Formats: sequence, C-alpha cells, structure tokens
Amino acid sequence: MAQKSAKKTTRKKSAAKPRSKKAAAPATVVAQRKTEKGRNPLYVLIIMGLVTAIALMVNRYGVRDGVERGELKKKPDTANDEPSGKNKESADDRDLKGLKKEKAEKAEKKNKTGKADKREKDDHPAKKEAAERPGTGEVKVYFVKFDEKSERMYLAPVARNIPRGALLENTMKELIKGPTPAEKRKGHLTAVPSGLRVNSIRIKNRSAEIDFNGAIEQGASGSILINRIDQIVYTATQFPNINSVIIKINGKQKQTLGTDGLSIGGPLHRR
Repeated sequence: MAQKSAKKTTRKKSAAKPRSKKAAAPATVVAQRKTEKGRNPLYVLIIMGLVTAIALMVNRYGVRDGVERGELKKKPDTANDEPSGKNKESADDRDLKGLKKEKAEKAEKKNKTGKADKREKDDHPAKKEAAERPGTGEVKVYFVKFDEKSERMYLAPVARNIPRGALLENTMKELIKGPTPAEKRKGHLTAVPSGLRVNSIRIKNRSAEIDFNGAIEQGASGSILINRIDQIVYTATQFPNINSVIIKINGKQKQTLGTDGLSIGGPLHRR
C-alpha cells in the first residue's frame, strides 16, 4: 500500500510538472504580445513622422519649382510683347485720333486752298501741275503785253513746268512755243518767231552763250527786234547762275542784228 501511495504521489508530481510548463507558456506569449503592443504604436509614430517630413519636403520644393517654372513661363518678352487689354485699346485710340487729326488738317488746308484768289490760279496754272508731276520745275517765260493807256509794250512773265534737267534749254523751247490760247486771251503776245531753234548752249563765267539758227533775224526791225532780244535775255537771266547772254547765229557771233543795226556784240543784260 505504501508503494502504491508512493507511486500515486510520484505520478501526481510528474503530472503536476507538465501542467506548470503548460501554464508558463501562455504567460510568455502574453508578455510578448504586451511588448509587441507597446512597440507597435512607437513604430507607427516614427513611420508617420517620416512620412510627414517627406511630404513636407516634397510639398515645399515641389511648390517652389512649380512657382519658378510658372514665373518663367509667364515672364513676358519685353522685346516682342504686344499691348493687351486696356493698353492695346489705348494704342488703337491714339492711332484713330491721329488719323482724325490728319484728316482735319488736310480738310482745313484744302479749304484754304479753295478760297485762294481765282486770278492767282489763272496767272499760275503750272503750280498745280508741278506738284502733281514729280521731276519737274516751275520757270518763267517772258512774253509781251500791250498797255492801252500808255500804248506801249511791256514784258509779262508766265509760269511753265519743265523737266529739271537742262533747265535753260527747255525754258528756251517753252519761250519759242509762244503763249497758250488762254494766255493769248489775256493779252500775252510774243516777238519770237515760231521757227527759231536753239543749236547749242554753253554757260561760262555766269554768262549764257546761246547759239540760234537764222530765224532770229526774221522781221528783225524796230520794237519787234528789241522785244525779241528782251524776251530771250529776261527768260535766260532768271536763273541765279546767269547774269548775261551772248547771242550767236549758226555758230558765229555778230556785232549787230537787223536792219536797224541793234548791237549784240557784247554780253546782253536786263535793261
């Protein structure tokens, strides 16, 4: 019996030991779980802090880069910028005002021109033509008119437009053409024969040497010859580089001209 009780006691002790091991195992797990539970919030906080720091850095530098890029894109090129909005409208308004002002000035000038004396227009019909035809210049051609009161002839200039090249030669050609029908109605006459021709012209020492054909001697007598020479001399000496005229006939210089023996030997000046 003693042995049986001893065996029972031994069995009880041996049975009790595994129970203690089994009971210890759950306590360790619980402790580990508590430790893990204590560590998990710390890890979470650390991770969240890192994520927050990274997000702040990305946000900060990303926004700065975006702003810089946006400023670079939006920065205007001052050399090629065009006015926009109010500035563009103000520029258009200024242009419109400038055009209106220019039109008003032209209209005012036109009105002033229209109010000019009609007689002055008739006396100078070549002025308008000179303005409309570039490359031409206005010169004077001297004709004669008869004064009924004094019953004398006097020189009267009229305007002509001629090409700017070879002024004296072209002016002499206009003189030879004679007065226009309108000028004749105003009493302009000429003592220069229509068959007169200019052979050559040379200007030297402010004197114009003009060589004519023999037509200059046609009907050369009395007042007709005097008026003829005056018409030539006054027409030629209107230019600032000519003070006198030397008349030649077919290359030869004569001392006298006409049946009355009018002296033409030296340089001829205005009387």
